Amino acid sequence: MDVVLRAAFAVCGIILLFSVRKMKLRFLLLSAVTGMAALVASDLLCGAVDMNMPINAFSLCVSAVGGISGVVLLHLLNCMFL
Repeated sequence: MDVVLRAAFAVCGIILLFSVRKMKLRFLLLSAVTGMAALVASDLLCGAVDMNMPINAFSLCVSAVGGISGVVLLHLLNCMFL
């Protein structure tokens, strides 16, 4: 429950931070949505070729903050360390 509360405060803080310019908030939300969609798509596609990319809280946060570049970074780190 504590993690959910902290995440809610973080989301509210980000929204307040970017509410000054609506264009930046739209870009942030679009980047987060495309990053999460790319993570789900890569999870489905990598499952077909036996590359394991688990979806957990860390990978969701990286893909939401980094967008598609974050998903590419996760795959590079996965290939380098596993």
